[in-house]
Amino acid sequence: MVQFTKRATVQATAQAVWKTFAHDFDNADVWMASVPHSYGKDNGEAFDRAQTCGRVCELTPNSEGMKASERFLAYDEDSKTCTVRIDFVDTPLFFPVHHNTLEFSIVDTADGQSEMTWVFRSKIKPLAYLMWPLLRVGFGVFVGQIIQELAYYVENGTPHPRKVQAANKLALKSGA
Repeated sequence: MVQFTKRATVQATAQAVWKTFAHDFDNADVWMASVPHSYGKDNGEAFDRAQTCGRVCELTPNSEGMKASERFLAYDEDSKTCTVRIDFVDTPLFFPVHHNTLEFSIVDTADGQSEMTWVFRSKIKPLAYLMWPLLRVGFGVFVGQIIQELAYYVENGTPHPRKVQAANKLALKSGA
């Protein structure tokens, strides 16, 4: 298992971030650029006060393509913390990851701001250890973008420009 931690300050309350991240968990496609479509799926334990048992994030425009099947392993509404396991479905043969685990927390700081902490762990396949330095950089950039997109969405009430660009590109491809 390999891991890294990222923190980010958000110009919004912890409750506002928690609402988007946890209460609207099934709707990641609204703000996350890498997710064309997401939906709720009962693929985990029903935690007290959690709005969902899990979700599926389609990672390609093709509904038959690669997906992330996500479920809560832990959920605490009062402390605004959760642990999410991310299993990948319909992956290419040489996809390097078995699964990821995210420990997410959000706390209020000062003046209506909050701080998110993301502890990200990957269980990678044996051959992926040879590529770990490159994978680590790629994972770090990817998770950093997700954090930026979440913060932007909560702060502005609109998707990050990266999400808008991804949605426009998808619409052009589909002829919409």
